[in-house]
Amino acid sequence: MRTTQFAELQLPRIAKLLGFEKEPKWLTIRFAIFISLSLNKEIDTNEKIDFTEGKSYNLDVITGKGKVDTQGDQADYTDFIALLVANSENNKVNTLRGLELKLEQHCERGFAILASSLNDNSDIFEWIKQEFL
Repeated sequence: MRTTQFAELQLPRIAKLLGFEKEPKWLTIRFAIFISLSLNKEIDTNEKIDFTEGKSYNLDVITGKGKVDTQGDQADYTDFIALLVANSENNKVNTLRGLELKLEQHCERGFAILASSLNDNSDIFEWIKQEFL
């Protein structure tokens, strides 16, 4: 899964606001994806996204495919995330590549939302409460 230069620049700032600065990057990326998926608005698939200055992450890392958590419980959210994407888009996600493409778009939109809505003094919990009530 690819990210853009914009997402990579926002990642440390958003991670700090979320209290994730010591956590793996995928946690903040996943949060941005879920913010985007929480909207009742489809992604504009005609909008071109420039990934040339971003980074690539293994989709399995983002979704947790085949992973277990520290207590030995299942931490593979691939099917769950695919279901969220399909529900959000009112369309099936038939392949892992299709899921990856959708997650790239949701990641970019999620970081755009977070970057434009939060500042360094933001209380993330208050912001979430206001955004989703």
